[in-house]
Amino acid sequence: MKKSFGRVRRNESEEIRLSLEEVDGELRVELRVHSRSTRQGGAYLPEPEAVAVPVRALMDLSRALAEAHNSLRNDGLVESSSVSDLITMDAGSASVGFDEAFSPLADAFTPHADTPSDRRVAVKLPLECYLLRAPMTSPSESPPGQVAGEIRIVSDRGALVWLPEKFPTGSHLAVLVRDGELNFRGQAEVVEAASDPKDGKYWHRLAWMSLTDQATTSLSKLIESATQAKA
Repeated sequence: MKKSFGRVRRNESEEIRLSLEEVDGELRVELRVHSRSTRQGGAYLPEPEAVAVPVRALMDLSRALAEAHNSLRNDGLVESSSVSDLITMDAGSASVGFDEAFSPLADAFTPHADTPSDRRVAVKLPLECYLLRAPMTSPSESPPGQVAGEIRIVSDRGALVWLPEKFPTGSHLAVLVRDGELNFRGQAEVVEAASDPKDGKYWHRLAWMSLTDQATTSLSKLIESATQAKA
């Protein structure tokens, strides 16, 4: 039995391919590096060594990778969209890919079908969040009404923010970001939030909601300004 799942870019000339193999009657998921060959028209050729993970251990591996990614993301070392940017599913693979299994934030900044691109940039700006609507919660989980925090990643689709208090998933927020003379005022939904704080802060993934023309213009200027500052 052999089945291909997907491939992950390792660098410009190498990729890691995932496949299902049967070895001595045991099913294993194989991770093998394929290197681009300059002698064969740029085709990727398999390296001799590979890592084979028994399918019975796949859930533990998925959990460990998710924990590693979450830890790096909380430390600001990776963007939440990195997994979906790297993994490409091959034709015929399962409907639920490795990106979904390994990271709940895999589609954090994936553009809508009608959006040609999704610009995103790392920033470090103060922001204020005001609760507009919250899902049903128990009295002990009453969400805050107003919180000041920091925005770390901003894009046309949403943002990744760090707040000292936690808003439950599904909350609708009014968001205010100030960057010099440029002010952004918009609404967002909390798509995901950290279960535990890191250094006293909870990360929240926000998705913009029904931005006005003025808010869209301000957001575009904010992204352009941050991009130019890093150039």
